[in-house]
Amino acid sequence: MNPSLPGTYVSLMADVVQKLNISPEELLEGSGVSVEQLSEPFWYLDFDIFNNLLNRAVELTNEPALGVYLGLQMTVSCHGSVGLAAMVSQNLGEALNVMEQFIGLRCPALKPRLEIENGVAFLYLDQPMANFKMGIVGMTFLMVGFAQMSNAITGQKLEIKAELNYQEPAFLEQVKDLLPCEISFNQPFNRLVFSETFLALPLIMADPLAARLAREQCKYDLNKLVAKRGEKHPLTALVRELLFDEVEGFFKMKDVAEKLHLTERTLQRQLAKEGITFQALLDQVRERHAKKLLNHHENSISYISEKLGYSDVTHFTRAFKRWTNQTPKQYRNLRESTS
Repeated sequence: MNPSLPGTYVSLMADVVQKLNISPEELLEGSGVSVEQLSEPFWYLDFDIFNNLLNRAVELTNEPALGVYLGLQMTVSCHGSVGLAAMVSQNLGEALNVMEQFIGLRCPALKPRLEIENGVAFLYLDQPMANFKMGIVGMTFLMVGFAQMSNAITGQKLEIKAELNYQEPAFLEQVKDLLPCEISFNQPFNRLVFSETFLALPLIMADPLAARLAREQCKYDLNKLVAKRGEKHPLTALVRELLFDEVEGFFKMKDVAEKLHLTERTLQRQLAKEGITFQALLDQVRERHAKKLLNHHENSISYISEKLGYSDVTHFTRAFKRWTNQTPKQYRNLRESTS
């Protein structure tokens, strides 16, 4: 399924290219997106359509630094209820946690990830889906945009460094004085780097009640999006996405419940209404990832067991046999013999 991105990114794009003498009609021609949609408060479009429009915008304007100009215009409101929840959070750390939680669920092709190490904070923007990757213009737009938003919601000019996993472009020199952050290319990751102390900075529009209500709206909007994707059981779909992360691995029920701002008991009760349990979902996701990992012979059984969150290989083997009536070794041998 093609992941989606906020349509407000296209609205922003149309505004920027119009200043470069390209009309919205010309930008959107053949995309399936109407000019009327640009004025809607919040909508989604397919990842591929956005990428195609971005490439078209660069061609029409003949402006390779377009990603920087887009990023400079990004506001928190571009992200709808998620942006509102971030904007009224208590501090920058809480705001980034909101973005981390909900953006990755709305668009699985782009997953913000906040890590802290030795007093330094790293906001990664991972791209876990091999068939859906941002080009340099799109990633520059997002990185510059996130840095710009961080400055805006704190009301301060923060010392932030953006690192991009792309070759340094020729246009960098012409936009250096405009950038809200230091930016470097040819790096191993796409991430923002800044002092851990910035996470405690209060936000200029902090409002605890509004923050709680906005997070509830995020969940409501996410439920609608999941239903639109064709999921009959929206909470089941959400929990399935929340309980596993490619980087951090599997989460316990307590962690998933906290992400959804529910108690464990409430989560269990609501899942039961959809005819499933947390353990059953955990088994489903573990089985799927176990088979994927077993298909790569370089992954040892013990490595896979640890990756799936088992304390030892015996427990993993027992669980895998319960799912498939085969041991992991038997499954792998059978796959290899038929390939």
